[in-house]
Amino acid sequence: MPGVYAHGNFDTWSPGYLMFIAATHNGVSRLYETFGNGGTAETVELLSPWASAWSDVEATTDPLVLRAALMQATALERLGRVEEAVAILERLHRLDERAPGRIDGVAVCVSLVRIYRDAGDLGRAVDLGEKALTRLGAGASSDVLGHVELVSTLAGAYSERGDLLRSATMLDEMLTRTSGEREARAKTLWNAAITATERGRTAEGLLLAEQASLLLSSAPDVRGRARLQNTLAWVLLAQPEPDAERARSLLRAALPQLRQHDSSLSVASAETELARCELMLDRPEVAARHARSALKRLAPEHTLERARALAALGVALLQQGDAEAGTVALDESAELLVAASASRQAAVVWRQLAEARRAAGDLAAALDAAQRALDAAGIIREPVLAVPVTAQRRQRPRATVAARATSS
Repeated sequence: MPGVYAHGNFDTWSPGYLMFIAATHNGVSRLYETFGNGGTAETVELLSPWASAWSDVEATTDPLVLRAALMQATALERLGRVEEAVAILERLHRLDERAPGRIDGVAVCVSLVRIYRDAGDLGRAVDLGEKALTRLGAGASSDVLGHVELVSTLAGAYSERGDLLRSATMLDEMLTRTSGEREARAKTLWNAAITATERGRTAEGLLLAEQASLLLSSAPDVRGRARLQNTLAWVLLAQPEPDAERARSLLRAALPQLRQHDSSLSVASAETELARCELMLDRPEVAARHARSALKRLAPEHTLERARALAALGVALLQQGDAEAGTVALDESAELLVAASASRQAAVVWRQLAEARRAAGDLAAALDAAQRALDAAGIIREPVLAVPVTAQRRQRPRATVAARATSS
């Protein structure tokens, strides 16, 4: 969901910082400055020699090597090079499974769950997250913030899959554990706002999002605040009376920070929400531009966000009178959501497609789309015994009507 809190901030600090600077000619300092100021592509270039040379032993014994690998994966993800990022993270995850406690397995798993969730591989995201949560609980970890990050990201995967009850239960439990942790509570409230909104409790979702925004207002996390503005805009659009003007203002303020500090996926998510704002403000031409811009930024692996951008584009094209292109975009969006097992969201898009087909006069296609919406929503068709109707039985009701008309 738009703006779901993602974690992966690395400051490259270590007790041997000064010695390492001397050995690498201020290399770490340069990376920190580059990555912190949005120079993602340069970060990848600077880290490339390390990324191709580090060994499993180094990753489990040298904190700097581990941080360099994590930074490389984060930078690749922000550039949309998702497969390369996953390759690094999966390697680290296997190391953590073989030698628990030698590396920050929670941070690695949070990144993997987030990437698989955004790529639409919700089964893999949930499986990884649940196993990590079990290990974290069994170890009686004191890492409250890491626990919150894992639960929040896993709850987002459950939410995308349509298992809103499981998502809400996890986040409610976490809220009871983070009453005194300002940052941890803000992250939990953030994701709880998304789940509440998706469950139809829009007023509660707005309250939770506003509380999270208040807690993060003084935090140094510029990227996190910008992402939260994206979420808050999405919640505002989900209200019974959407506040599209305020949502658009929030998104316009967040976009410069997202472009500088975050991934192409986050920027595309904000642009998709801007498209939805413009649709509600009856500006379909502007909405279509935002949706197309979002699609250009997204990698093929960003299944869920591509589906959302396509849905916004489809509606914009329909409002402009281009029924054929609009229905094609909506159809592609629904198919992507079905493939990702995001059945609840797929049902919404199929419903939109059914309305578009009906408005175009294609009733057969409208009925098919409506049926697929019901299937995606989990409303199964029970078998019905076919009863043959004879010609004599078909005529009987008409004769009865005729007799009634004569007698009257």
